[in-house]
Amino acid sequence: MTILAQYLPKNALERLKANKDAVLIDVRCEAENKFVGRPVDCIFVPWLDDPDWEANEGEFIAAIGRFNCQKDTEIILICRSGYRSGDAGKCLLKFGFTNVAHVVSGFEGDLDENDQRGNVNGWRHDGMPWVQC
Repeated sequence: MTILAQYLPKNALERLKANKDAVLIDVRCEAENKFVGRPVDCIFVPWLDDPDWEANEGEFIAAIGRFNCQKDTEIILICRSGYRSGDAGKCLLKFGFTNVAHVVSGFEGDLDENDQRGNVNGWRHDGMPWVQC
């Protein structure tokens, strides 16, 4: 059985640089992507989004396919903190994708002692390339 690999942001970026065919897929909602920023050169495919906030596995897999991702494409997923990307990764594995990982600390990272993100870890905190749209 294939397992979902886990990367820290730096390791994910190293994999993307080492394998030019690998893709980084941001699975956050459209509002997060727009207002918080996103990794440079990522593909945007929400796992959950407005208006129903429910995962639709069929739509998600179809959207991944529109970006020409094959079952063996190296896919690295990222969300806010690592939970949604984990669920999306399990979905990809369920549908036969074989080279799937996710960024465990996500784009914004874990909560700090004041319940705020961006101060402990995560893609932005760790200095990985990102843009504000």
